[in-house]
Amino acid sequence: MTSSSLLVPLAGLITAPILAHGLGVEGRGLAAAAVAPNSLIVSVATFGLPEALTYFLARHPQLTRRGLVWSGVTGFVLGLVCLLIAVASLDFLSAGDARLGQLILIGTVLAVPQLLVNLLRGAASGRQMWRAVAIERLLNSALRIVVLAVLYAAGQLTVLNAVYVLTIAPILAAVAYVMLLRRPPGGPENLLFEGKVLPALLTLGSRIWIGAVASMLLARIGQILFVPLSNVAELGLYTVAITVSDVPLVVALGIRDALYGVSSRRADAGQLATTARVTTLVGAAGCLVIGATLPLWIDLAFGSGFRAALWPSWILLLCAVVNIPGFLAAAGLGAWGRPGTRSVGLLLTLAVNLPLFILLVPTTGAVGGALAGLASSTVSTVFMVVAASRVIGIPAHAFFLPTMRDVRFLAGEASRLSEKIARRGQKTPDASQ
Repeated sequence: MTSSSLLVPLAGLITAPILAHGLGVEGRGLAAAAVAPNSLIVSVATFGLPEALTYFLARHPQLTRRGLVWSGVTGFVLGLVCLLIAVASLDFLSAGDARLGQLILIGTVLAVPQLLVNLLRGAASGRQMWRAVAIERLLNSALRIVVLAVLYAAGQLTVLNAVYVLTIAPILAAVAYVMLLRRPPGGPENLLFEGKVLPALLTLGSRIWIGAVASMLLARIGQILFVPLSNVAELGLYTVAITVSDVPLVVALGIRDALYGVSSRRADAGQLATTARVTTLVGAAGCLVIGATLPLWIDLAFGSGFRAALWPSWILLLCAVVNIPGFLAAAGLGAWGRPGTRSVGLLLTLAVNLPLFILLVPTTGAVGGALAGLASSTVSTVFMVVAASRVIGIPAHAFFLPTMRDVRFLAGEASRLSEKIARRGQKTPDASQ
Protein backbone atom coordinates (compact mmCIF):
# COMPACT_ATOMS: atom_id res chain seq x y z
CA MET A 1 0.00 0.00 0.00
CA THR A 2 2.87 2.35 0.83
CA SER A 3 4.55 1.63 -2.50
CA SER A 4 1.35 2.09 -4.49
CA SER A 5 0.53 5.31 -2.66
CA LEU A 6 3.80 6.71 -4.04
CA LEU A 7 2.25 6.49 -7.49
CA VAL A 8 -0.21 9.28 -6.73
CA PRO A 9 2.35 12.00 -5.86
CA LEU A 10 4.71 10.63 -8.49
CA ALA A 11 2.02 11.07 -11.11
CA GLY A 12 1.40 14.55 -9.72
CA LEU A 13 5.08 15.44 -10.02
CA ILE A 14 5.15 14.20 -13.60
CA THR A 15 1.88 15.76 -14.74
CA ALA A 16 2.29 19.05 -12.85
CA PRO A 17 5.15 20.23 -15.11
CA ILE A 18 3.19 19.12 -18.17
CA LEU A 19 0.16 21.12 -17.02
CA ALA A 20 2.28 24.08 -15.93
CA HIS A 21 4.19 24.32 -19.22
CA GLY A 22 1.17 23.48 -21.37
CA LEU A 23 -1.39 25.74 -19.68
CA GLY A 24 0.68 28.50 -18.06
CA VAL A 25 0.03 30.05 -14.65
CA GLU A 26 -3.48 31.27 -15.45
CA GLY A 27 -4.52 28.12 -17.27
CA ARG A 28 -3.23 25.94 -14.43
CA GLY A 29 -5.30 28.00 -12.02
CA LEU A 30 -8.41 27.58 -14.19
CA ALA A 31 -7.96 23.79 -14.29
CA ALA A 32 -7.52 23.63 -10.52
CA ALA A 33 -10.60 25.78 -9.94
CA ALA A 34 -12.63 23.57 -12.28
CA VAL A 35 -11.66 20.30 -10.59
CA ALA A 36 -11.89 21.45 -6.95
CA PRO A 37 -15.74 21.23 -6.65
CA ASN A 38 -15.54 17.73 -8.16
CA SER A 39 -13.46 16.47 -5.23
CA LEU A 40 -15.71 18.19 -2.72
CA ILE A 41 -18.85 16.58 -4.15
CA VAL A 42 -17.20 13.15 -4.12
CA SER A 43 -16.59 13.56 -0.39
CA VAL A 44 -19.96 15.07 0.56
CA ALA A 45 -22.18 12.74 -1.47
CA THR A 46 -20.64 9.51 -0.20
CA PHE A 47 -21.91 10.34 3.32
CA GLY A 48 -18.94 8.63 4.96
CA LEU A 49 -19.96 5.34 3.35
CA PRO A 50 -16.50 4.32 1.97
CA GLU A 51 -14.98 4.22 5.46
CA ALA A 52 -18.17 2.70 6.85
CA LEU A 53 -17.86 -0.08 4.27
CA THR A 54 -14.22 -0.64 5.26
CA TYR A 55 -15.14 -1.00 8.94
CA PHE A 56 -18.30 -3.04 8.26
CA LEU A 57 -16.88 -5.48 5.69
CA ALA A 58 -13.72 -6.08 7.70
CA ARG A 59 -16.04 -7.78 10.19
CA HIS A 60 -18.74 -9.07 7.82
CA PRO A 61 -17.12 -9.82 4.42
CA GLN A 62 -20.04 -12.07 3.43
CA LEU A 63 -22.23 -8.95 3.14
CA THR A 64 -20.09 -7.32 0.44
CA ARG A 65 -22.66 -7.31 -2.34
CA ARG A 66 -25.51 -6.10 -0.17
CA GLY A 67 -23.37 -3.37 1.32
CA LEU A 68 -22.22 -2.17 -2.11
CA VAL A 69 -25.74 -2.11 -3.55
CA TRP A 70 -27.26 -0.12 -0.69
CA SER A 71 -24.36 2.28 -0.38
CA GLY A 72 -24.23 2.73 -4.16
CA VAL A 73 -27.89 3.68 -4.42
CA THR A 74 -27.58 6.08 -1.48
CA GLY A 75 -24.42 7.67 -2.85
CA PHE A 76 -25.90 8.11 -6.32
CA VAL A 77 -28.97 9.93 -4.98
CA LEU A 78 -26.87 12.18 -2.75
CA GLY A 79 -24.53 12.84 -5.67
CA LEU A 80 -27.39 14.12 -7.82
CA VAL A 81 -28.51 16.43 -4.99
CA CYS A 82 -24.98 17.84 -4.63
CA LEU A 83 -24.78 18.27 -8.39
CA LEU A 84 -27.92 20.41 -8.38
CA ILE A 85 -26.53 22.56 -5.56
CA ALA A 86 -23.25 23.01 -7.46
CA VAL A 87 -25.11 24.05 -10.62
CA ALA A 88 -27.07 26.64 -8.63
CA SER A 89 -23.75 28.00 -7.25
CA LEU A 90 -21.88 28.19 -10.55
CA ASP A 91 -21.94 31.97 -10.77
CA PHE A 92 -20.24 32.34 -7.36
CA LEU A 93 -17.73 29.52 -7.88
CA SER A 94 -16.66 30.91 -11.24
CA ALA A 95 -16.65 34.57 -10.10
CA GLY A 96 -18.91 35.33 -13.07
CA ASP A 97 -16.51 33.80 -15.61
CA ALA A 98 -18.66 31.90 -18.15
CA ARG A 99 -15.72 29.83 -19.40
CA LEU A 100 -14.77 28.73 -15.88
CA GLY A 101 -18.43 28.03 -15.11
CA GLN A 102 -18.61 25.60 -18.03
CA LEU A 103 -15.46 23.81 -16.85
CA ILE A 104 -16.79 23.51 -13.28
CA LEU A 105 -20.05 22.06 -14.61
CA ILE A 106 -18.18 19.35 -16.52
CA GLY A 107 -16.14 18.46 -13.43
CA THR A 108 -19.19 18.28 -11.16
CA VAL A 109 -21.15 16.03 -13.55
CA LEU A 110 -18.26 13.56 -13.63
CA ALA A 111 -18.11 13.58 -9.83
CA VAL A 112 -21.16 11.29 -9.62
CA PRO A 113 -19.47 8.18 -11.10
CA GLN A 114 -16.30 9.03 -9.17
CA LEU A 115 -18.08 8.71 -5.84
CA LEU A 116 -19.06 5.15 -6.78
CA VAL A 117 -15.36 4.40 -7.28
CA ASN A 118 -14.73 5.61 -3.72
CA LEU A 119 -17.30 3.11 -2.45
CA LEU A 120 -15.55 0.28 -4.31
CA ARG A 121 -12.22 1.33 -2.78
CA GLY A 122 -13.72 1.36 0.71
CA ALA A 123 -15.17 -2.12 0.21
CA ALA A 124 -11.87 -3.46 -1.13
CA SER A 125 -10.00 -2.07 1.90
CA GLY A 126 -12.47 -3.77 4.23
CA ARG A 127 -11.93 -7.05 2.41
CA GLN A 128 -8.14 -6.54 2.72
CA MET A 129 -7.83 -6.51 -1.10
CA TRP A 130 -4.71 -4.35 -1.08
CA ARG A 131 -3.56 -5.52 -4.51
CA ALA A 132 -6.79 -4.26 -6.11
CA VAL A 133 -6.35 -0.85 -4.42
CA ALA A 134 -2.75 -0.73 -5.67
CA ILE A 135 -3.81 -1.62 -9.22
CA GLU A 136 -6.45 1.13 -9.18
CA ARG A 137 -3.83 3.68 -8.15
CA LEU A 138 -1.47 2.42 -10.85
CA LEU A 139 -4.11 2.65 -13.57
CA ASN A 140 -5.27 6.10 -12.46
CA SER A 141 -1.72 7.45 -12.37
CA ALA A 142 -0.69 5.84 -15.66
CA LEU A 143 -3.76 7.12 -17.51
CA ARG A 144 -3.20 10.70 -16.35
CA ILE A 145 0.50 10.67 -17.22
CA VAL A 146 0.18 9.05 -20.65
CA VAL A 147 -2.86 10.97 -21.90
CA LEU A 148 -1.64 14.37 -20.70
CA ALA A 149 1.81 13.73 -22.17
CA VAL A 150 0.33 12.74 -25.54
CA LEU A 151 -1.92 15.82 -25.59
CA TYR A 152 1.03 18.08 -24.72
CA ALA A 153 3.24 16.54 -27.41
CA ALA A 154 0.46 16.94 -29.97
CA GLY A 155 -0.16 20.55 -29.01
CA GLN A 156 -3.72 19.72 -27.89
CA LEU A 157 -3.36 20.28 -24.13
CA THR A 158 -6.08 22.78 -23.36
CA VAL A 159 -7.75 23.55 -20.04
CA LEU A 160 -10.86 21.67 -21.18
CA ASN A 161 -8.89 18.55 -22.16
CA ALA A 162 -6.98 18.67 -18.88
CA VAL A 163 -10.24 18.74 -16.91
CA TYR A 164 -11.53 15.74 -18.87
CA VAL A 165 -8.37 13.72 -18.19
CA LEU A 166 -8.20 14.57 -14.48
CA THR A 167 -11.85 13.62 -13.88
CA ILE A 168 -12.29 10.61 -16.19
CA ALA A 169 -9.06 8.73 -15.36
CA PRO A 170 -10.22 7.81 -11.81
CA ILE A 171 -13.48 6.42 -13.24
CA LEU A 172 -11.73 4.18 -15.77
CA ALA A 173 -9.34 2.88 -13.09
CA ALA A 174 -12.33 1.34 -11.24
CA VAL A 175 -11.95 -1.74 -13.44
CA ALA A 176 -9.40 -2.88 -10.82
CA TYR A 177 -12.28 -3.71 -8.47
CA VAL A 178 -13.99 -6.24 -10.73
CA MET A 179 -13.01 -8.96 -8.23
CA LEU A 180 -15.49 -7.48 -5.76
CA LEU A 181 -18.32 -8.65 -8.02
CA ARG A 182 -17.43 -12.27 -7.35
CA ARG A 183 -19.20 -14.25 -4.68
CA PRO A 184 -17.98 -13.06 -1.27
CA PRO A 185 -16.49 -15.51 1.24
CA GLY A 186 -19.01 -17.88 2.79
CA GLY A 187 -20.06 -18.12 6.37
CA PRO A 188 -23.26 -17.51 8.30
CA GLU A 189 -24.56 -13.96 8.18
CA ASN A 190 -24.71 -12.09 11.45
CA LEU A 191 -28.40 -11.93 12.33
CA LEU A 192 -27.90 -8.43 13.70
CA PHE A 193 -27.45 -7.21 10.16
CA GLU A 194 -29.95 -9.46 8.43
CA GLY A 195 -31.99 -7.05 6.30
CA LYS A 196 -30.47 -4.09 8.13
CA VAL A 197 -27.31 -3.47 6.20
CA LEU A 198 -28.27 0.04 5.08
CA PRO A 199 -29.23 1.31 8.58
CA ALA A 200 -25.97 -0.08 9.94
CA LEU A 201 -23.92 1.61 7.22
CA LEU A 202 -25.78 4.90 7.51
CA THR A 203 -25.40 4.97 11.29
CA LEU A 204 -21.66 4.50 11.08
CA GLY A 205 -21.35 6.60 7.93
CA SER A 206 -23.15 9.57 9.50
CA ARG A 207 -20.63 9.60 12.34
CA ILE A 208 -17.79 9.52 9.82
CA TRP A 209 -19.42 11.85 7.27
CA ILE A 210 -19.09 15.10 9.20
CA GLY A 211 -15.39 14.53 9.61
CA ALA A 212 -15.04 13.39 5.98
CA VAL A 213 -16.70 16.57 4.72
CA ALA A 214 -14.58 18.72 7.03
CA SER A 215 -11.46 16.90 5.84
CA MET A 216 -12.32 17.41 2.17
CA LEU A 217 -13.19 21.05 2.80
CA LEU A 218 -9.76 21.48 4.36
CA ALA A 219 -8.17 19.93 1.30
CA ARG A 220 -10.26 21.68 -1.36
CA ILE A 221 -11.81 24.83 0.09
CA GLY A 222 -8.68 26.79 -0.75
CA GLN A 223 -8.88 25.94 -4.43
CA ILE A 224 -12.61 26.67 -4.45
CA LEU A 225 -12.33 30.08 -2.75
CA PHE A 226 -9.02 31.22 -4.21
CA VAL A 227 -10.47 32.79 -7.34
CA PRO A 228 -13.17 34.81 -5.50
CA LEU A 229 -10.65 35.89 -2.82
CA SER A 230 -7.56 36.42 -5.00
CA ASN A 231 -6.89 35.46 -8.64
CA VAL A 232 -6.14 32.46 -10.83
CA ALA A 233 -2.39 33.26 -10.94
CA GLU A 234 -2.07 32.91 -7.14
CA LEU A 235 -4.16 29.74 -7.35
CA GLY A 236 -1.69 28.38 -9.89
CA LEU A 237 1.18 29.01 -7.44
CA TYR A 238 -0.81 27.47 -4.58
CA THR A 239 -1.59 24.39 -6.68
CA VAL A 240 2.10 23.84 -7.44
CA ALA A 241 2.94 24.17 -3.74
CA ILE A 242 0.31 21.56 -2.91
CA THR A 243 1.72 19.25 -5.58
CA VAL A 244 5.21 19.48 -4.06
CA SER A 245 4.03 18.92 -0.47
CA ASP A 246 1.72 16.07 -1.46
CA VAL A 247 4.65 13.72 -2.09
CA PRO A 248 5.24 12.76 1.59
CA LEU A 249 1.65 13.48 2.58
CA VAL A 250 -0.01 11.09 0.14
CA VAL A 251 2.36 8.31 1.22
CA ALA A 252 1.28 8.90 4.82
CA LEU A 253 -2.37 8.82 3.76
CA GLY A 254 -1.80 5.50 1.98
CA ILE A 255 -0.30 4.05 5.16
CA ARG A 256 -3.21 5.50 7.16
CA ASP A 257 -5.79 3.84 4.92
CA ALA A 258 -4.07 0.46 5.16
CA LEU A 259 -3.69 0.79 8.92
CA TYR A 260 -7.38 1.64 9.31
CA GLY A 261 -8.40 -1.42 7.30
CA VAL A 262 -6.11 -3.73 9.28
CA SER A 263 -6.93 -2.24 12.69
CA SER A 264 -10.66 -2.44 12.00
CA ARG A 265 -10.24 -6.21 11.91
CA ARG A 266 -7.72 -6.53 14.75
CA ALA A 267 -6.98 -3.58 17.04
CA ASP A 268 -3.30 -3.44 18.08
CA ALA A 269 -2.22 -0.33 20.03
CA GLY A 270 1.47 -1.13 19.68
CA GLN A 271 1.22 -1.51 15.91
CA LEU A 272 -0.66 1.80 15.65
CA ALA A 273 1.89 3.76 17.69
CA THR A 274 4.90 2.22 15.94
CA THR A 275 3.41 2.90 12.51
CA ALA A 276 2.73 6.53 13.46
CA ARG A 277 6.29 7.12 14.69
CA VAL A 278 7.97 5.41 11.76
CA THR A 279 5.77 7.20 9.22
CA THR A 280 6.50 10.55 10.88
CA LEU A 281 10.24 9.83 10.80
CA VAL A 282 10.22 8.87 7.12
CA GLY A 283 7.93 11.78 6.22
CA ALA A 284 10.14 14.32 8.00
CA ALA A 285 13.24 13.02 6.21
CA GLY A 286 11.45 13.16 2.87
CA CYS A 287 10.20 16.71 3.44
CA LEU A 288 13.70 17.84 4.42
CA VAL A 289 15.20 16.45 1.21
CA ILE A 290 12.46 17.91 -0.99
CA GLY A 291 12.61 21.32 0.70
CA ALA A 292 16.39 21.54 0.51
CA THR A 293 16.57 20.66 -3.18
CA LEU A 294 13.43 22.49 -4.33
CA PRO A 295 15.24 25.71 -5.46
CA LEU A 296 17.39 23.58 -7.76
CA TRP A 297 14.56 22.06 -9.77
CA ILE A 298 11.38 24.12 -9.38
CA ASP A 299 12.14 26.26 -12.47
CA LEU A 300 12.98 23.19 -14.55
CA ALA A 301 9.92 21.28 -13.39
CA PHE A 302 7.26 23.98 -13.55
CA GLY A 303 8.76 26.94 -15.39
CA SER A 304 10.28 30.23 -14.26
CA GLY A 305 6.83 31.71 -13.66
CA PHE A 306 6.40 29.38 -10.68
CA ARG A 307 9.51 30.51 -8.78
CA ALA A 308 7.20 32.42 -6.43
CA ALA A 309 5.79 29.06 -5.25
CA LEU A 310 8.95 28.37 -3.19
CA TRP A 311 7.77 29.88 0.10
CA PRO A 312 4.27 28.37 0.08
CA SER A 313 5.86 25.01 -0.83
CA TRP A 314 8.24 25.15 2.15
CA ILE A 315 5.40 26.09 4.50
CA LEU A 316 3.21 23.24 3.22
CA LEU A 317 6.08 20.76 3.54
CA LEU A 318 6.33 21.71 7.23
CA CYS A 319 2.55 21.37 7.39
CA ALA A 320 2.85 17.82 6.00
CA VAL A 321 5.26 16.78 8.76
CA VAL A 322 2.93 18.21 11.41
CA ASN A 323 -0.04 16.39 9.88
CA ILE A 324 1.38 12.86 9.80
CA PRO A 325 1.01 11.79 13.47
CA GLY A 326 -2.46 13.35 13.49
CA PHE A 327 -3.52 11.31 10.46
CA LEU A 328 -2.39 8.06 12.04
CA ALA A 329 -3.95 8.91 15.40
CA ALA A 330 -7.23 9.69 13.60
CA ALA A 331 -7.10 6.25 11.94
CA GLY A 332 -6.76 4.76 15.41
CA LEU A 333 -9.82 6.62 16.65
CA GLY A 334 -11.86 5.27 13.74
CA ALA A 335 -10.63 1.70 14.13
CA TRP A 336 -11.32 1.78 17.88
CA GLY A 337 -14.95 2.71 17.15
CA ARG A 338 -14.69 6.45 17.85
CA PRO A 339 -15.20 8.12 14.44
CA GLY A 340 -17.34 10.79 16.07
CA THR A 341 -14.37 12.01 18.12
CA ARG A 342 -12.29 12.22 14.96
CA SER A 343 -15.06 14.22 13.27
CA VAL A 344 -15.06 16.71 16.13
CA GLY A 345 -11.32 17.20 15.66
CA LEU A 346 -11.73 17.79 11.92
CA LEU A 347 -14.52 20.30 12.51
CA LEU A 348 -12.28 22.14 14.96
CA THR A 349 -9.52 22.17 12.36
CA LEU A 350 -11.86 23.59 9.74
CA ALA A 351 -13.04 26.25 12.19
CA VAL A 352 -9.42 27.41 12.52
CA ASN A 353 -8.48 27.09 8.85
CA LEU A 354 -11.39 28.80 7.14
CA PRO A 355 -11.31 32.19 8.94
CA LEU A 356 -7.52 32.38 8.63
CA PHE A 357 -7.72 31.49 4.94
CA ILE A 358 -10.33 34.18 4.26
CA LEU A 359 -8.27 36.71 6.25
CA LEU A 360 -4.84 35.99 4.76
CA VAL A 361 -5.37 35.03 1.11
CA PRO A 362 -6.67 38.39 -0.20
CA THR A 363 -3.48 40.15 0.94
CA THR A 364 -0.78 37.45 0.85
CA GLY A 365 -2.07 35.01 -1.79
CA ALA A 366 -0.54 31.53 -1.86
CA VAL A 367 1.66 32.19 1.19
CA GLY A 368 -1.41 33.14 3.24
CA GLY A 369 -3.19 29.96 2.21
CA ALA A 370 -0.17 27.90 3.28
CA LEU A 371 0.08 29.68 6.65
CA ALA A 372 -3.62 29.01 7.32
CA GLY A 373 -2.97 25.34 6.59
CA LEU A 374 -0.01 25.18 8.98
CA ALA A 375 -1.98 26.72 11.86
CA SER A 376 -4.98 24.42 11.40
CA SER A 377 -2.76 21.32 10.96
CA THR A 378 -1.11 22.01 14.31
CA VAL A 379 -4.51 22.24 16.01
CA SER A 380 -5.67 19.03 14.29
CA THR A 381 -2.65 16.95 15.24
CA VAL A 382 -2.70 18.07 18.88
CA PHE A 383 -6.40 17.19 19.19
CA MET A 384 -6.13 13.80 17.41
CA VAL A 385 -3.05 12.66 19.30
CA VAL A 386 -4.42 13.65 22.73
CA ALA A 387 -7.82 12.08 21.97
CA ALA A 388 -6.30 8.84 20.63
CA SER A 389 -3.99 8.66 23.63
CA ARG A 390 -6.97 8.70 25.97
CA VAL A 391 -9.13 6.30 23.94
CA ILE A 392 -6.43 3.73 23.18
CA GLY A 393 -4.52 4.10 26.43
CA ILE A 394 -1.00 4.89 25.24
CA PRO A 395 1.13 8.01 25.89
CA ALA A 396 0.65 10.91 23.47
CA HIS A 397 4.38 11.08 22.66
CA ALA A 398 4.23 7.48 21.40
CA PHE A 399 2.61 8.78 18.20
CA PHE A 400 5.40 11.12 17.09
CA LEU A 401 8.68 10.73 19.03
CA PRO A 402 10.78 8.09 17.22
CA THR A 403 13.06 5.77 19.18
CA MET A 404 16.26 3.93 18.29
CA ARG A 405 14.13 0.81 17.99
CA ASP A 406 12.16 2.51 15.22
CA VAL A 407 15.38 3.40 13.39
CA ARG A 408 16.59 -0.21 13.66
CA PHE A 409 13.20 -1.41 12.45
CA LEU A 410 13.41 0.83 9.37
CA ALA A 411 16.95 -0.33 8.66
CA GLY A 412 15.89 -3.96 8.96
CA GLU A 413 12.93 -3.48 6.64
CA ALA A 414 15.12 -1.71 4.08
CA SER A 415 17.64 -4.54 4.25
CA ARG A 416 14.97 -7.21 3.80
CA LEU A 417 13.47 -5.32 0.87
CA SER A 418 16.88 -5.03 -0.80
CA GLU A 419 17.50 -8.75 -0.35
CA LYS A 420 14.09 -9.57 -1.80
CA ILE A 421 14.73 -7.41 -4.87
CA ALA A 422 18.19 -8.96 -5.28
CA ARG A 423 16.75 -12.50 -5.13
CA ARG A 424 14.18 -11.64 -7.78
CA GLY A 425 16.89 -10.17 -9.98
CA GLN A 426 18.91 -13.39 -9.74
CA LYS A 427 16.02 -15.56 -10.96
CA THR A 428 16.48 -16.92 -14.48
CA PRO A 429 13.79 -16.38 -17.11
CA ASP A 430 13.66 -20.15 -17.69
CA ALA A 431 10.30 -21.25 -16.25
CA SER A 432 11.57 -24.82 -15.77
CA GLN A 433 14.06 -23.56 -13.22
